[in-house]
Amino acid sequence: MKSILFFILVFFLFSSQNEYVEFHENKKSQDQIQEQIKDFSFEKIEYLSWLTMRHTPDTKFLEELVSKIDSAKEKVYLEVYIFTEKRLKKALIDAHKRWVDVKVILEKNVYKAPSLNTQTFRDLQKSWVSVVYSNGQNYALNHSKMMIVDDEVIISTGNYSYSTFKYNREFFLMLQNEQMAWIFQEIFESDFGGEKKNFYHPNLVLSPFSSRTQMTFLLKNAQKSIKIYAHNFSDSEIMEILFEKHKENIDINIIFPDLKKVASNEDEIQKIREKNISYKLLEKPEVHAKSILIDDTYLYIGSVNFSSYSIDKNREMGLLIKNKDIIWKFLDIFEDDFQQ
Repeated sequence: MKSILFFILVFFLFSSQNEYVEFHENKKSQDQIQEQIKDFSFEKIEYLSWLTMRHTPDTKFLEELVSKIDSAKEKVYLEVYIFTEKRLKKALIDAHKRWVDVKVILEKNVYKAPSLNTQTFRDLQKSWVSVVYSNGQNYALNHSKMMIVDDEVIISTGNYSYSTFKYNREFFLMLQNEQMAWIFQEIFESDFGGEKKNFYHPNLVLSPFSSRTQMTFLLKNAQKSIKIYAHNFSDSEIMEILFEKHKENIDINIIFPDLKKVASNEDEIQKIREKNISYKLLEKPEVHAKSILIDDTYLYIGSVNFSSYSIDKNREMGLLIKNKDIIWKFLDIFEDDFQQ
């Protein structure tokens, strides 16, 4: 009897010690991540090879995404705010039937449309696909748009809905980078498990952790020009930075969706108009993109809107890029839209 009690005691102490060490190692790691973001600078942004960009409207790109899922060998992980596109849903179900590891994270309470993802959730669940709703205790909304197909990461400004590909101005970034793929997979697994953790890489823009630091740094350090696609614009700090940069004679151009589409921008656009900052209300394609281009050199593309909720309370993801080929392509699209 004594030997059994001794064994139980040793087991308990050993397990507790492991939990203690794991807790403090994780806490130390999270503290280190907090310190890393304080040192963020332009010099820290890495050149990401094997990176391509696509833009919509383009229904052929929808077909390409379906083909990517159809060709998946090991895994397809999807974390997205809105998922209603039927062909993509079928591709995920078919991939699961081929024994591909398919996991999906959806937002349960889409703003003003709380049942929008319900049918997709049910269809995936009926097909035995591993699908969960994001943990509402961690974030106000999970507004991310990220998919991992085997070793490729796809970050976008657009949801997985038909309108994204048919009507919207959106940007999709396809990245094959081992280090970044591991980081995005860790983010996905953490969110899928309902955990709330911070992650850092100088090219990663992550809400609610690093996006305010990085986005305000970009804007404050612009020397020549700022070009923005803004779907939703309501953050007072970003607005004040733009006003200050305008006083410094920095060339600022902003593209908004037409007010008939996003009426909530009206007050901010009026302030921008009063400051004589150059802007465009674009009717077609509908602007759902979120981006910042600084001095035609550093580009942010992702799900983070220019609002305090998006920056400080939601789960959001984006990338910082300094690849010239992608920036030149982005510039061509931006200038065409601005001149309409």
